[in-house]
Amino acid sequence: MAARIRSKSPPASARRPASTSSACCGLVLHELDRRGSSCPVLFTWDGKQYKFISDVIGAAVVGHWVSPTATNRNDPGEWIKVPGNDLQPLHGLLSVRFGEPMEEVNYIDQLRLVAVDHPAGISVYPDEKFLSEPPFATGKAVAVSAPRPPAAAWDNEGRDVLPLLDGKQHGYLSDFHALSYDGFANLHALTLDLGPWTPAHPLRLLLRGYVDYFSASSMYAAWQAGLKPIPPYVDAQLPDGHWKRIIADMGFPAGLPRTIVVDLTGKLPPGVRRIRITTNLQIYWDRALVDNESNELREVRQTEVPLAMAHLAFRGYPEQIELKSPGELTYDYNRISQTGPFLWARGMYTRYGDVTPLLRRIDNQYVIFGTGEEIDAEFRSTALPPLPPGWTRDYFFYANGFVKDMDFWEAQPYTVGELPFHGMSTYPYPASEHFPSTPAMQDYLLNWDTRYESGKKVQRWDFDYQPAQEKPIQ
Repeated sequence: MAARIRSKSPPASARRPASTSSACCGLVLHELDRRGSSCPVLFTWDGKQYKFISDVIGAAVVGHWVSPTATNRNDPGEWIKVPGNDLQPLHGLLSVRFGEPMEEVNYIDQLRLVAVDHPAGISVYPDEKFLSEPPFATGKAVAVSAPRPPAAAWDNEGRDVLPLLDGKQHGYLSDFHALSYDGFANLHALTLDLGPWTPAHPLRLLLRGYVDYFSASSMYAAWQAGLKPIPPYVDAQLPDGHWKRIIADMGFPAGLPRTIVVDLTGKLPPGVRRIRITTNLQIYWDRALVDNESNELREVRQTEVPLAMAHLAFRGYPEQIELKSPGELTYDYNRISQTGPFLWARGMYTRYGDVTPLLRRIDNQYVIFGTGEEIDAEFRSTALPPLPPGWTRDYFFYANGFVKDMDFWEAQPYTVGELPFHGMSTYPYPASEHFPSTPAMQDYLLNWDTRYESGKKVQRWDFDYQPAQEKPIQ
């Protein structure tokens, strides 16, 4: 599991300017504790404004030391559900903003958008989650029609927590004790009674929540202390009362709140209802649903929405809003600061302007961008078929690429190079491997990655946000 954990934010209490003073001399030192890394974030045009949807490709981080001899594994692609109401056409285009609000380098290889049409009584989710080892999640559509709450739920202390898992109160289950290593907690379990179910239909558990990640530094410190992250595993209580492992790694949401699907089909003996989910990660759940209906995917129609255009530019920093639960946040895209407390890694970035050709396929030809920068991507909605009567439309957004932050225990934290690539065995890769050196790749490096950043720019944190000035969509 340690091989795939990406960076997290400092605790909420540490995310504001702090002053310390020396009694001997009266010297006051001001220090700004701020989030240094997370992953790129997605906004979509909802007909009135750009709305924050989620962070994306949190599992794609590269180069975190998890021991003196090993760095993390990464999963470069992720699908994110965008509810249909949150993405509305404007002049025949569906507009998204995909940017970096913190201190990282992003290597984005492909962006996609798929319309998922379905009857109004059906909900759809991508099969997507953070898994520690391949095979990773498929991203395929999962359709559910009548999910219901579990019959009962108990936390690590045996207390009834079913009301906390109804998804209505925006109150998260947090029955664990955070350890001194960010992202780690005591080993704790959530026990669910699934209620009556039939083996004649698929059996799925839908869990919504988020993870409060740990940093590369805290992950390495935990390794030094002999502590390893334990991914959520699932045990089932058999009729004789003993517990049996049925899923070694259930996965978890790869960032801020989203729904994961846990397929229990064929894993539980008939009549077994009680399962237990155990981990030592700081995972916060706020909704649990059980689906045991026969849902046919023939009732779901998926249509690729063509990428019409994409531009790279410096955007600035949308206002970050801390929420009540530790590590949870949102962004206000209408309030943008042109400055922030972040640095650029040194090296060659992709030039500003039209980057559409770089995002159409997975080919190691990235849009490389850093702090305060974003891709403005427009997808052509006129290519979509009309909805049948009684149907509705959601979207799955897909990003593929890599992320590198500036943590001290990142393998190469202060430079854009060496460039990651698909197929590398690890990062940094050994001398026996190298970034592709074909004529097409040389042309890409010479003609696209022409913007040099020295890494010496220092941005002043400015709390005076100004309304964003939007450019018209052509």
